Amino acid sequence: MAYAVVRAVLGARGREEVDDVMQMVYLKAYQGLANFHGDAKFSTWLYQIARREAIDVSSKRRLETVDVDEVEIAAGGSDAPDSALREHDTRERVERALDELDEAYRTAIELRYMAEKSYEEIAAIMNLPEGTVKTYVHRGKIEMKRILSRPERRARPAGAREMKR
Repeated sequence: MAYAVVRAVLGARGREEVDDVMQMVYLKAYQGLANFHGDAKFSTWLYQIARREAIDVSSKRRLETVDVDEVEIAAGGSDAPDSALREHDTRERVERALDELDEAYRTAIELRYMAEKSYEEIAAIMNLPEGTVKTYVHRGKIEMKRILSRPERRARPAGAREMKR
């Protein structure tokens, strides 16, 4: 489950990077084991560590460099860079939208769609009735749709000021 979450957050990056993040997840879990009091299920606690670590790594590596020799050009050609950029932008928008969700909704959605867990498994992980999990997933999807349908605000360059009318 933790591996699936890390892989989902990092996207289509290499297996080595996912393995590196998982190593950090298990190290942090081991180091924090004394602080785990059983208030939540162990799997939920581990899930949160994995998600935070993956997001941290993802945000630190926003600007990637790729060796020119490793770039593959898709058949049909000219649309491939635009398609890849759109996919990257979409992934970032979804990540930002997930960050805006209530934690319970976000956890339920990530476990359902990123970790591909059944409602029964999610209920066990979150220590909730299955009906509540279904409600969280449903409400989370509605909230995601609302967030993603908002017009996207473009970041202003540093030092730029908004003009007064």
